[in-house]
Amino acid sequence: MAQKQTIGDNKKPTLVSINRTAIDPNGCIGSLYNGYRDVLCEKLPWSNEDKLTKVLKKPQCIMKKGKKDQNESLLQIINVPEGLRLSVLLRPTGNNGIAAIINYPYPINEYTRFLLYSYVYEEEQVSEKLSKKQKMVKSVISLASATHIITCISYGIDVVVVLQLPFDKALATAIDDALQRICIHLNDEQNVLILKSDDEHILEQITNTMVYSNIPSLMELSTVYDVYLYIDENKNENIHRPIMYTLQPIKWLFPDYNEPNAYFNLIPPEFDREVEQYLIYLSNVLKNIKYSLDFSDNGLMYKYLEDQIYKKQCQWLILSKMHDHIIARLRRLIIDLRKNRTTVSKRDQLFYHVDHVNFEKSAQILQENLNDFKNKEKLIVGLRDQHFEYCNAAQLNLTKYNYEKTLKCKLKMKDRNNKILCTTDTLNKKNGSKLNLLRNQLAKECEINQNLYITYADFSYSIVELEDIEILTTSQTNNNKKSHLQKSSSTETKNKTSTSQQSLPSSLITNDNINILLLGETGVGKSTFINAFVNYLKFKTFEQAQSNTPIVLIPVSFLMTVGDDFQERLIKFGDFDSSNNEDFDHPGESVTQHCRMYEFHLSDNDEKKLCIIDTPGFGDTRGLDQDDLNMQDILEYINELTHLNAICFLLKPNASKLHTFFRMCFIQLLDLLGPNAYQNIIFCFTNARSTFYGPGDTAPLIKTMLKSFSINNIPFKKDNTFCFDNESFRYLVALQNGIEFNNDEKHDYKESWSISVKESYRLIDYIHGNLITYRSNNECKSNKHAQVEISHMIRPMLTTMQNILQNLILSKTNIKNKSITMFPKAIHRPASICLSCKPYPLQFGNFWIARNIPHEFLKTCLVCSCTIEQHIAIHYVLNSEYSNKSVSNHPEEMINMVNQLCTIGAEFDYFLVHITHSSKNDLFLPGLLRMIDEENKLCQSQKPNHLNSQLIKELTRLKCQYENRIEEFKSNQQLIDLLIINEHITTIRKYPLIQMQLDIMKQTQKMMTEPYEVSQD
Repeated sequence: MAQKQTIGDNKKPTLVSINRTAIDPNGCIGSLYNGYRDVLCEKLPWSNEDKLTKVLKKPQCIMKKGKKDQNESLLQIINVPEGLRLSVLLRPTGNNGIAAIINYPYPINEYTRFLLYSYVYEEEQVSEKLSKKQKMVKSVISLASATHIITCISYGIDVVVVLQLPFDKALATAIDDALQRICIHLNDEQNVLILKSDDEHILEQITNTMVYSNIPSLMELSTVYDVYLYIDENKNENIHRPIMYTLQPIKWLFPDYNEPNAYFNLIPPEFDREVEQYLIYLSNVLKNIKYSLDFSDNGLMYKYLEDQIYKKQCQWLILSKMHDHIIARLRRLIIDLRKNRTTVSKRDQLFYHVDHVNFEKSAQILQENLNDFKNKEKLIVGLRDQHFEYCNAAQLNLTKYNYEKTLKCKLKMKDRNNKILCTTDTLNKKNGSKLNLLRNQLAKECEINQNLYITYADFSYSIVELEDIEILTTSQTNNNKKSHLQKSSSTETKNKTSTSQQSLPSSLITNDNINILLLGETGVGKSTFINAFVNYLKFKTFEQAQSNTPIVLIPVSFLMTVGDDFQERLIKFGDFDSSNNEDFDHPGESVTQHCRMYEFHLSDNDEKKLCIIDTPGFGDTRGLDQDDLNMQDILEYINELTHLNAICFLLKPNASKLHTFFRMCFIQLLDLLGPNAYQNIIFCFTNARSTFYGPGDTAPLIKTMLKSFSINNIPFKKDNTFCFDNESFRYLVALQNGIEFNNDEKHDYKESWSISVKESYRLIDYIHGNLITYRSNNECKSNKHAQVEISHMIRPMLTTMQNILQNLILSKTNIKNKSITMFPKAIHRPASICLSCKPYPLQFGNFWIARNIPHEFLKTCLVCSCTIEQHIAIHYVLNSEYSNKSVSNHPEEMINMVNQLCTIGAEFDYFLVHITHSSKNDLFLPGLLRMIDEENKLCQSQKPNHLNSQLIKELTRLKCQYENRIEEFKSNQQLIDLLIINEHITTIRKYPLIQMQLDIMKQTQKMMTEPYEVSQD
C-alpha cells in the first residue's frame, strides 16, 4: 500500500524571495503583499530617494503552437510563476490583465497559436538604505495581513494573443509564416517589418482572436495586426504598467517582526503541481461541456430542441456552482497550508471528497446528454435526406389523452396527405430494425406520391409515453369541409357534445364566433359555471344528463358532505394530470392561472362556435398585488380579441358586500373598452336555488355601484340577468364518484337542471337578439388601453436599446463585418425569468451576453425554488447571433435612436404614474436598472470585458437622461395626453426589432391560449 503523503510539518519556513506576475497593476515599491491569497495590501510611505530605476528596453516575442491534448496549462504557456498559478486558478474573480487567459472559452488544438510578447522598458527596485524606514512602518505592518513586500518591479508591455486558425493546413502554414515575420520584427527594434503583399489578407483568415495584456488598450483590439501596430507605435511611450513583482518576506525588512503572518510556507512543488493539474482538469471539464453546449445552441439543434438546450444550460449553471464549491474548499486548504496551520493527506482532501464525486457524476450525465444531442443531430440530418420533417412533440402541448387527435390536427397539411411517424429515442434503441423499416417505407411512398407529406414526431421529451412506434395518417384538408383544432379531456373524446339544432334559432348560424368574457371573484365558481353551462346546452333534459358522462372542459375539485353523519368527500373529475392552468392546492387563491378560451359548436352542422373565456378570479387571498397581476392578464387577453359579444360578471346572490377589487375591475374594464361596450355587460348568478333563482341581496349592491359611476347606460335588469344553480352539475360529477342521493335530492336537482337549461338558452337568445357585437381596433381609445399597449412595449424597447448600443460599440472598435443580431422566439408554455438565478453567459467575439434561462412557470416555478416575487413573466425568449455583416446605420443615427427610445420610455413611465395611476410604477426604469446590474455582474465574472464596460457607461448615461426627463416633467408640472402617447406608440412600432418582438408576443399568446374545444366525435 502506498504511503499517504502529508504536506505541512509545522517547521518555520525558510525566508526566500518570490516572483509574481503583476495581475493587479496597482503595486509599487514598498507595497505590502498577502502571499497566502496573492493579493496586494496597503502601500507603505516610500520616497523616490529609496528607489533605483534602470531603463532596459528589452523585448521578447515568441510564437507557441497548441496541441490537441494540451497537458500544459495556459498559465504555464504564458510563463506565470508556479505558486501564483495556483492562486489564479483558485480565485473566483479578479483575474485581470494577462491572467484572464484562464477564461479563454475555446478548446486548445493543433490550430491554436499563442503570440507572446514582453517588452521590459524599465526596472525599479529598492535602495539599500532602508534603516530609517523600519521604525516608520512597523505599526502599519502589525495591523496588516501582509507576508511580503514588493522590492522590485519590471515595467513595460506584456501581451498574449490567442489565435484560432482555420482547419486548413496550407492556410495555417501561411498564417504561421506571417506571424513569424511579426515576431522577428518585434524581437529586433532595428528591423523594419516586411510583410508580403497578401499577408494582411492571410491574417484576416484567422477565425478567432483573443488578446490578454497588462495594457487595457491592447485588450480592446481584435486582430493580431492591430496589436502589432499598437506595440510598434507605443512601446516607448508612457503607457507602461507593471509586468512582474519581486517580493521579499516581511522579516527581510524587519528581522525582529514575529507576528504569525511573518511566516510564509512554500508548498512543495510536487504537491503544488498536482493540485494545479486537478484544478485544470475541473476547469477543462466545465469549459468543454460549455463549448459543446454553445455549439448546439448555435446550430441545427436550437431550431428543434430549444427547450432541451435551455435545460442543459441550467444544468451547466448548477455544475458551475458545484465547481465553485470545490474551488472554495481547496482555496481554504491552500491558504491554511501556506500559513502552516494544517497538514493534509492530499488524496483524501482532493479526489475522494463528496463534492468532487457529485461534480463527476453531474458532469458525466450532462456530457452524455450532449452526446445524445450529437446523435439527434445526425438523426435529423438523415431524416431530412429522406424528406421527413422533424417535429419535437414536446412543443405541441400534447397530453396522454388527446395526443393522437391534437397531433393530427396540428400537423394536417392543406391539400396534402400526411403520415406521422411517432417514436422516441428509447423505442428506437429497442426496435431499431422496425424504425429503419418504417422510415424507408415512408420515404419510398413519399418518392412515389408527391401529394404525401411525411413527419417524424419525436416524443422523447414529451410527457406522453408511447408504448410502441406508430404511424398516424391525416387526409388533406378539404376547403369545403370544416376542420377544427380539438383538445379534450378523456371524457370529452367519448361523447358527442353538439347541442340539438332544433333548440337554437336558425339565425344564429353566422361566420363569427360568439365570444363571452367571464369575470368574477375568486371562488365564485367561474370554472364550474363553464362546465355546467356546456352540459346545460348539451343535455336538454335531466334524464339525458344522468344517462351520459358529463362533459368536463376544466378539471373540477370540491368537497361534498354525504351520509347521515355528514362525512366530507373530496370529489374530483377531469384530466388533472395534463391540466396546467388550474391550481386546486391553495384555497382562497384563484384556481384559474391564466385566461383560457373554451369553445364548442352550437349545432352539428354549424361552424359557429360559442367561446367562453375563463379568467383568473379577483379578491385573491394573496392580496391586491396578485389581483393586479390577474387583472393585467385579463386586460392583455381582451386587448388581442377581435370582438366580444358579451361581458359576463358572475356573482353569488345574497352577498353582504361587493369585494373592493370588483369595483376596481369594473372601472378598469370600462376604461379599456369604452362606452360602446356598456350594452354588452350581463350579470349571471350561481347557486341561485337558495334565492328562488333571483339575484337576492346582491342586486341593490350592484345598483348602488353602477349609480356611483354616474353612467346611466349600463343596464341591470331582468333581460340581462341570468340565474343558475351549479349544484345540479356537481350532482352529475358526484354520481361519477359513486355518491348516492335520495329521491328528494334527485327531485331538487332535476328542477334545478330544468331551470338552468332554460336560462342557458335565454342567455344565448339575448346575446344574439339584443346585443351588438363589440369590435376592437388597434387605436388606444382610453388611458387603460394605452397602459396595456405600453406594458407590452417596455421590454422590446429596452432590448432594442441594448442591441443598438452593442452594435454602436462594435462599430467604434473597428471590428469589420460584425454585428450582434437579436431575434425573438415565441414560447409555448407560461415562463418567467428569475432575478435571483444566475444567467447563462454567452460570448460573441469580445462581447458577453447574459442569457436569462426561461423558467417554466405553471402553478409554481419548475426550475428553481426562488420566491414568486423574484420571477418576471415573459412572453417570448430573446436570443442573439454574431452576424458576419455590419449594421447599416451610421453611429450618429444609432445614438439618436437610443436617445429617442430612452426619452419616450421616461414619458411612458410618467404617463403610467401620473395619468393612469398604475400600481406598477416605472416599468421602464426598473428594466433599465436590471440591465445595468446584469452587465455589472457579467463584468465581475467574465474577462475580458472592455466592450461590456463601455455598454455599462452608455446605459448609465441613458439612466441619467431618463432621470433628467422625469425631473423636467415634475418641475414644469406637465401632463401627457393620450394623443401624445398614441404618437409615441406609433413611433415605437416603426423600429423593426420592436415590431418583431410585438408580433412574436402575439404568437406566444395565440399558442398558449389555444381554445379548448369540445370534441364532436
